Amino acid sequence: MTAVSPERVAFDAARVLVMAAGSDLCWWISGEVGRCLGPNFEARLVETRLRLQQEDAYYKEAGYWRAVLEDALSDRPDLADGLYSVISPLLT
Repeated sequence: MTAVSPERVAFDAARVLVMAAGSDLCWWISGEVGRCLGPNFEARLVETRLRLQQEDAYYKEAGYWRAVLEDALSDRPDLADGLYSVISPLLT
């Protein structure tokens, strides 16, 4: 894998996670996120799915996830590669 900055991973992951949370991919990607980042992140992604079902909140959720992931990856930059490997097949 090419070296990707944690900030870029957070940006791309936020878009992918919110897109997947609103689709049939939610259960798969939430499990993968849980394995990479921990069960707290898995639960947060399910909460995002619920909010997306109640309102048109894509941009709000993407902003939330970008901030959360930037914080997490600034504390643990070693997690960026694992997260990137989860989201990279879904990047468009």
